[in-house]
Amino acid sequence: MGRKLLVKLIKFLGYYILGLFGIVALSSAPSLLQGNGLVDVGLYAENTWKLAREIVQPENWVYQFRQEQLNVFAFLWDPYFYSMRILGAALLLGFGLALILALLTQLLPKMLIRVVKRILVLLEAIPDLMVAFLLQMFIVYIFKQTGVHLMKFVTLGDERIYIAPITVLAVLPMISLFRVILLLMEEELTKDYVDFALSKGIRHNAIIAVHVLRNILKSTFYHSKIILWGTLSSLFVIEYIFNIRGLFSFVMEDFRPMVIAAALIMVFTPFYILYQGIEIFTEKTALQMNDKKFIHTFSKPTSLSWKQRLGDYVKGIAAHFRNKRFLVGFAVIFAILAVSVIHTVIHEEPVQNFTLIYDEDGNLLSSKPHPPSKYVLLGTDQNGYSILDQLLTGAKYTILFAGAIALLRMVLGFLLAVPYALFIKERWKRRIERFVDSFHFLPLSVIAVILLAPVLTGTTSGFEYSFTERILVEAGVLTLLVVPLTTVLIGNEIRLITRTEYIDGARVLGGNSNHILFRHIMPHLHSKLGIIFGQQFIQVLLILIHLGLFNIFLGGTSIMLNESYKAWPYSVTFEWSGIISGSRNAFMSGHEWIVVPVFVAFIVLILAMQLIIEGIQEVQQRRVGVRIEKQRWFGARHKLQPPGKSFEREPSPEQFGFVGQENIGRSENHG
Repeated sequence: MGRKLLVKLIKFLGYYILGLFGIVALSSAPSLLQGNGLVDVGLYAENTWKLAREIVQPENWVYQFRQEQLNVFAFLWDPYFYSMRILGAALLLGFGLALILALLTQLLPKMLIRVVKRILVLLEAIPDLMVAFLLQMFIVYIFKQTGVHLMKFVTLGDERIYIAPITVLAVLPMISLFRVILLLMEEELTKDYVDFALSKGIRHNAIIAVHVLRNILKSTFYHSKIILWGTLSSLFVIEYIFNIRGLFSFVMEDFRPMVIAAALIMVFTPFYILYQGIEIFTEKTALQMNDKKFIHTFSKPTSLSWKQRLGDYVKGIAAHFRNKRFLVGFAVIFAILAVSVIHTVIHEEPVQNFTLIYDEDGNLLSSKPHPPSKYVLLGTDQNGYSILDQLLTGAKYTILFAGAIALLRMVLGFLLAVPYALFIKERWKRRIERFVDSFHFLPLSVIAVILLAPVLTGTTSGFEYSFTERILVEAGVLTLLVVPLTTVLIGNEIRLITRTEYIDGARVLGGNSNHILFRHIMPHLHSKLGIIFGQQFIQVLLILIHLGLFNIFLGGTSIMLNESYKAWPYSVTFEWSGIISGSRNAFMSGHEWIVVPVFVAFIVLILAMQLIIEGIQEVQQRRVGVRIEKQRWFGARHKLQPPGKSFEREPSPEQFGFVGQENIGRSENHG
């Protein structure tokens, strides 16, 4: 027993050191873009090695503060503890409410449960940034109407606030985990042991409390890591919105690799101890006995022609377009994209600029930013650019870029997942998975801001990099940071498929590796890849919103309208996140019309992609013969049968006949 514990402790420390190596590699990544050419690998390697040496030398742990050199860990400890208190309280509040609400929801009639699930889908589409602004607006409105100040929502100097940021930050984990627990409960309640327990007279509520909750605990634990990953990025945004002097605000003031590494290590360590500690020290010994590769090498390709394969893909795509949810979601996104392209083509100046607006009599009506009127339908931003024109022009860049990044993540993840799942031995898979799993404890938005700000932010004299280079750098950063996670995610899906009985049967019957991969694994993996694409698409949109808040826009951030005066930062492509840059000032100054339309546009886009994901899931359920329920808002339910012929439950006597001896012999001859 002591030896097993020692082995697990060594593995725990080893994976932690691997995670530190990853943090060092990420922290020195800005040097990739600071040398000669677009990417200077030599300078990056030199700075990475330098940072690795400084990490183990306490005298080099320096933070530059007001021309003083302070120990970076000692200096960041107080703001770090402030940020962690907000994050910890938000997670406890959100996860606790999610569990309580999920249990209470199970007491409702099925029709109301479906309504709750629809509401959760809608709430999950609302960006965290909008939730924060809505809370601030609500507090200001109540104060104006009643004179009652519900809570402080901004800090001044060394003042600290807790209630407002904790409330906003708890919304995301609450909604996400609430929905996850409902889905897991719904799946668990379909299992045979539930029917058996009910037949024994055990109450439905007792089954949920004693059996269902215990059985979904492990899956809920794994889902909470994904939720934590998103919450860490939200914490970065919340600190900025509420002007909180937390950990990330000090990181933004000193961009040096040592400061970045120190902050990421401080965030990474407690969550690594919690999640990886639980996983490693509760790992079953039996799982460690299976140390073999599923496939040793690819064999001769199957005889299936490319026309047959193409036909299978076309049939699969056509099946999705027969699903109403998939069709509606796809139609919405395609319509937005088409309108955006048409608007750009037919207008010489796709985005009009209004400095001053006069009425028919020549009287001055307004100066920028202009409120909505018959002259400017949705109003203008601080620079005088039409909000409607920006939405129409920037839609194509937002949709195509998010789609391209999601596709790149999925394709690269799949190409790496196949050898990961099929060729590598189990013990190496576990090591890779443990290392990659550490990325869940690093805030993606913080890393993206640190890496992209020097490249995408322009100066009064223009941009250092060309437009193509800026697009490629942003695409590369947002893709490569997530590829390790998508690789393990897709690889685990492949591993689950390879453990099924029909895969073993195919191997026993002599099916080669290509046959198993393309004829057995891929048909089941197609829907999973579609779902992963949709999830990555939504995640890219949320990252674009976060980057937009910090004036980092797709294609580049221009800070000059012309050479005569300085303007508000704006996107050179007018993609949607460019409108969000002045959102904090817009809400505080009563110019809500500037950002409300773009938030609505993002919500519509996210909801459309969620419909596509649900449609893909329904198509896959029909393919594997799972009975699903077609739900409507008014409670009508139609059970959908698996494809195939339907038979009468009570056959008529005419359907039966007697077979004589001569008929048996005739049948044998035909056989």
